[in-house]
Amino acid sequence: MRLILYNLLLLLLSPLLVIYLLVRLLAGKSREGFAERLGFVPRTKTGGAAPRGWLHAVSVGESVAAKPVWDALRAALPDWALYHSTITGTGQAVAAKTVGDAGTMLYFPFDFLPCVWLALTRVRPRVIVIVETELWPNFLAVAHLMGIRTVMVNGIISDRTLRGARRLGWLYRWMTGNIDRFCMQTHADAERIIALGADPERVSVTGNTKFDQALPEVSLGAQMTLRGELGLTRDEPVLVAGSTHAGEEDIVLRAFRQVKSAYPRVRLILAPRHLPRAQEVEDLVVAHGFVAARRSRMAAVPTPPDAVIILDTIGELARAYALGLAGFVGGSLVPIGGHNVLEPLALGKPALFGPHMHKTREIAAIVTEAGIGFPISDAESLAAQWMELLTNAALRQDVAERAAAVFAANRGAAQRSVAEITHLVGVPNPK
Repeated sequence: MRLILYNLLLLLLSPLLVIYLLVRLLAGKSREGFAERLGFVPRTKTGGAAPRGWLHAVSVGESVAAKPVWDALRAALPDWALYHSTITGTGQAVAAKTVGDAGTMLYFPFDFLPCVWLALTRVRPRVIVIVETELWPNFLAVAHLMGIRTVMVNGIISDRTLRGARRLGWLYRWMTGNIDRFCMQTHADAERIIALGADPERVSVTGNTKFDQALPEVSLGAQMTLRGELGLTRDEPVLVAGSTHAGEEDIVLRAFRQVKSAYPRVRLILAPRHLPRAQEVEDLVVAHGFVAARRSRMAAVPTPPDAVIILDTIGELARAYALGLAGFVGGSLVPIGGHNVLEPLALGKPALFGPHMHKTREIAAIVTEAGIGFPISDAESLAAQWMELLTNAALRQDVAERAAAVFAANRGAAQRSVAEITHLVGVPNPK
């Protein structure tokens, strides 16, 4: 009955949904993989008789969290055909590096009954693994009706989701009732998913899979090469602001101005979260009185000395953090919810972040308590923290050592989650 009522509601809203989709298409969004989004998964991707598993992560951050789970699934289910879907193009780019030749990439279908039904009947998975809070009513309902087992991993329930659920309790009870297992990040997240309607017997706390990511290694030689490519000299100190959103670059640039006044040789690498904003960010850099240099143009245009470098390429942020003395992580000075503060910490670099960390609150609490994460609130506090880290080599070394210990203490979430998955589908647990 709820399936019928929900889709009657979608039908009533369909004119608005069609307009929304057309606007996205005209803006260049959702075009890539459009046929797959409609459910038309190519037959070339669905051949073979091996049992199938489907891992879904909406975009970049979730794909990072999904990688350790994917690797653990590959090890636990070596004879299975595994599929990895995302919604965004940037998520596809990140996930493609995870999948390589060991699986099949998909775009997630629009959550309309025909699209969902067609995608699921073509892929025919035995289990679907959804990362974090990817709750799509029709997708979950059709999977349940088809007898496909579903598992949420790295589950987190944000304050915003909790507030919305109070108004749509019936919808969340229906969605959670269609999920077989919930592997949540924390006890607080477990309590929240139960409050939304999940059966407590299906809920467990497995930890945060982002701690299971392979710690990147960027050798001194690779750092020197990147410095040369970016027009940085060997000994220029570098600060990095990564995954920034509109409203944050202005704060970052005001803070950098203060640091630059005290330490004229310091350089800034600025990496906007959404690459189409690169021109907007460049204009803002110039408006603040700095010279701007776009990474994507450096092969053709020499980098001016002392330029603020705009990292408008995919897959280079980790290497950029390796060059920095400290990294500010965006989505945190504006109410986005915070991006992955573990990225700089995985390289032994202090992580700075603003007050809006509701999507990553547990990690923020862990790294702050460990003395490796540094909350800031505005341009002045960001500048002050940057200057402290610039001048205190002992503090930077202490952060690097503490960060390694924090990662070691919090590992294992991916293996615990995959043990739940394999038990659910009747495969012996991985060792």
